[in-house]
Amino acid sequence: MKLSIVLSTYNGEAYITEQLDSILNQTRKADEVLIFDDCSTDNTPQIIKQFISGHNLTTWKFAVNHENKGWKRNFMEGIWSTSGDLVFPCDQDDIWMPQKLEQMEKIMAENPQIMVLTSNYESFYDSGKRVCGPEKDDGKLIKQPLSNKVFNIRYPGCTYCIRREFAEISKKHWQVDFPHDALFWRMGMFSDSLYSYNMSLIQWRKHTDSTFTKESNRNRTYKKKLESMDYARRVVDDLHDFVEDNDCSQEKIDVLDMSKKWIECRKAFYLSKNPCDGVKLLKYINCYDRVKQYLGDWYLVYGKENKN
Repeated sequence: MKLSIVLSTYNGEAYITEQLDSILNQTRKADEVLIFDDCSTDNTPQIIKQFISGHNLTTWKFAVNHENKGWKRNFMEGIWSTSGDLVFPCDQDDIWMPQKLEQMEKIMAENPQIMVLTSNYESFYDSGKRVCGPEKDDGKLIKQPLSNKVFNIRYPGCTYCIRREFAEISKKHWQVDFPHDALFWRMGMFSDSLYSYNMSLIQWRKHTDSTFTKESNRNRTYKKKLESMDYARRVVDDLHDFVEDNDCSQEKIDVLDMSKKWIECRKAFYLSKNPCDGVKLLKYINCYDRVKQYLGDWYLVYGKENKN
């Protein structure tokens, strides 16, 4: 099989060389490495160009975007630009274990039913703390079951391996504010083709000031949370279309119908600020990622400091 890596970069000069080294040192070399820089203002482009020329990497291609696309669009358009049978999204500041490509390719070759494969990861922080997860490193291959927790994306996109046909299907279902990992996770889960390999194959660098963290923090307000419910409804509507195109099983439709009712009930609570509407949400408690999020809804609805 042909293996493609797509790497999205933006102002990553501090860590990019470590990531490039870890790609170069794979026991199974990638057949194609596509790097798309999203208009960095630091030395990231120069570092990448020097790395490619210094190692004479003829299968590595680097381009700087004509405009700042944002990481979501940059990743998706990068994925669509690849030509491999298997596509591996790559962040700019992680470190891949040497056998990541080799082991994931082997699993995909032996299991044609898998469209999206994830792996465990070792989180490491600026403080030096390291945590492996989200499962025990026991080498098991686990099928991710259909879940009411449609918005619980358990693995970061940097652990993903995506089969070519799924990358093509995603063109119909991606919307400009859909992260690539969330899109492929849900597509995989709702087509019974999402699996996880219980072995840490990357070191995932965690930043308190990352773009994702900043976006998450901005969304923890009454106004932003209310706006996010319109996003959630679009996600569920898109999944309805996906399921109808691929496998219109009643179980999947039931999960999506429940998600719609949860979103509608949640929005009603935010708009009415009526505690009775908040109590009604208990019927959909299993749709929340965690019970803590349900309690957070009460805090945002009645907490004056967050109504902005």
